[in-house]
Amino acid sequence: MKKILNCLICISIIMSFNTPVFAGEFKVYSSSGYKQLTRLKGPSHISINGEAVMLLVDFSGSMGRWIAEAKETLQFILPKIPYRSAVALRVFGERATEGGKEAACSSSRLVTSFEKANQEQVSEGLSSAKLGGMTPLVYGLQQVIEGDFRNVRVYDSNRTRNKKKIILVTDGYETCGGDPCAYIKEVMRKRNDIKIDVIQLGNSEKLACLAEATGGEFKKVDGSKQKFEAAFETSFNVPKGTVSDARTYNEKIIRPKRIKKCSNNQPIAQNKQPLASNYKFVNYEEN
Repeated sequence: MKKILNCLICISIIMSFNTPVFAGEFKVYSSSGYKQLTRLKGPSHISINGEAVMLLVDFSGSMGRWIAEAKETLQFILPKIPYRSAVALRVFGERATEGGKEAACSSSRLVTSFEKANQEQVSEGLSSAKLGGMTPLVYGLQQVIEGDFRNVRVYDSNRTRNKKKIILVTDGYETCGGDPCAYIKEVMRKRNDIKIDVIQLGNSEKLACLAEATGGEFKKVDGSKQKFEAAFETSFNVPKGTVSDARTYNEKIIRPKRIKKCSNNQPIAQNKQPLASNYKFVNYEEN
């Protein structure tokens, strides 16, 4: 009985600190069959004194090289970001078209919820995700703006509301019929608490509209590794040259935190509720 009571106390404490929780499994189709990946549902309410940054990464089939580059680059950048910055990771486009276009076009998964000093979790999240086929960009943006940001409050030391930031990393454009420019204009017509930086891997400037409409920055990488690293440094607000300096001095990344467990050695605070999967416009009033 004492062990059970201790376990319940653990769960209550964790939930009170808005720890992200598991929310079922996400099936990804590949040539070898379906693979189950864990997805999260963000906490019901969270207040962040500082900055909330959502790293939104395209996992369509052509992103393989850049995912590896992002993982390496972020290992050096994330330990250097301002302490008050809480980072989350969401991916989109994991499902391959062989699993059906409808599934591929509703493929978006919250991998790591908002947390400070979570660079190892973000890195592991990038490793766990699987390349897919389509690019459901509007759907991915919807899941962030209408879902992940819904119950997040961001403020500064004067209790003034801060904008919620998205860093979008993609090498293409919408391939599921959505219109990213029209979508974000409709969002910003009703609210002004979103800012989007676009790291565009390629020559296209179609997505510059997302940065322009929200006051963010558009960074066209043109296939350059140096430009890619510089774009991440700017978006994450760390000094220019952070990555090259870290490599020069062989700096180590901080090791991951251990998962807290109850006395029966089981992970705590699990939740099986699935993420919303609707693909409709909703009320965009500031959340």
